[in-house]
Amino acid sequence: MPKINKVLLLVSICQSVAIVLLILTIVWIRQTVRKQTLNNFENAALTENQAPTENNLKEKTPLKLKVSANLVWWDQDKGFESIKDNAELIDSISPFWYELTTDSDIDTFSAAEDKEILAFLKTTGLSVTPVISNEFRTEPLSSILDGVLERDKLKKKIIEIASPYDGISLNFENLDPEDKDNYTSFVAALAEELHKDGKTLTVHLHAKTDEPGTWNGPQSQDWQKLAESCDKLKIMAYDYHWSTSEAGAIAPPDWVEKVIQHAANLIPEKKIYLGIPLYGYDWIDMEGEGITFDQAIKLAELSSTGIKFDKNFSSPYFLFSKDKQQHEVWFENAESTKYKLKLAEKYNIGGIDFWRLGEEDPKTWDTIVEVLKK
Repeated sequence: MPKINKVLLLVSICQSVAIVLLILTIVWIRQTVRKQTLNNFENAALTENQAPTENNLKEKTPLKLKVSANLVWWDQDKGFESIKDNAELIDSISPFWYELTTDSDIDTFSAAEDKEILAFLKTTGLSVTPVISNEFRTEPLSSILDGVLERDKLKKKIIEIASPYDGISLNFENLDPEDKDNYTSFVAALAEELHKDGKTLTVHLHAKTDEPGTWNGPQSQDWQKLAESCDKLKIMAYDYHWSTSEAGAIAPPDWVEKVIQHAANLIPEKKIYLGIPLYGYDWIDMEGEGITFDQAIKLAELSSTGIKFDKNFSSPYFLFSKDKQQHEVWFENAESTKYKLKLAEKYNIGGIDFWRLGEEDPKTWDTIVEVLKK
């Protein structure tokens, strides 16, 4: 080979190495800056007015099961108040802070990475596993899972986001059954990398009572294989009746128990977290609007018969008329939640997961102590 060609080859190799080093440096800087930024948020919020001290921290209440709860960005202030009032009963919080966007990026919702919340959770010792959601959109997630390079790119983004936290939660809903194997492989690869960094991986699951499930969402999730790689599997055992169904109980215990039984046949019990609803629906015909417990109580003032409790479905409900339209409201309160808590205790699963904090029945927390205290 002529000498000049050798020189050109050497120059080309050096340029390639320099580019690779530059890319690695940029990635390292982004991760470092992100972690430092969140640490600064936490430290900045640790003031006498914002953070609990040793004198005002409540002692943890020993419970038979772990208690996890979701903090949603659109009702974050009220959810945070609930956390502060009941921190001694909670083990982990999953803030809904990140979204897989339509252009295959991951973006933050408004109010994400709140410095005061992070400071409080850190000081009280609550585990923080933020949620990344696809917002019930099949695409672009389905296409991402179908491509090796795209899957790897998404995995790296998630690992970067998880760096300042205890772990990450995936709320990837409404995938197609054909995505099942790709999703399982992606979760396994992601879990392996997160575990290397000492992080946990949680996956939210659609409820089902048998295989493969009654619609696309649960059919796209292989519970048994996902359990091999994940640390927690949160089963969304609610919306038995939903916003476009006929009115009825959101999580009747008979159905919830069948969901738990099916899960226990496929998943190690301590990885199972039972999703418990704290909300309700206000239906007109087959159109239901989601409401909180507080909103349900206010609407009940319009009912001529008041709130009743259906013993068959273990759920409160009431009827009222407004603007010549008949409304039917079903919702969750402390009494209906008790039945779900007893089921979780009965099957000795890993824990429960509340959807979601903010304007829930305040008596729910007393019920937790009543049913689950050691």
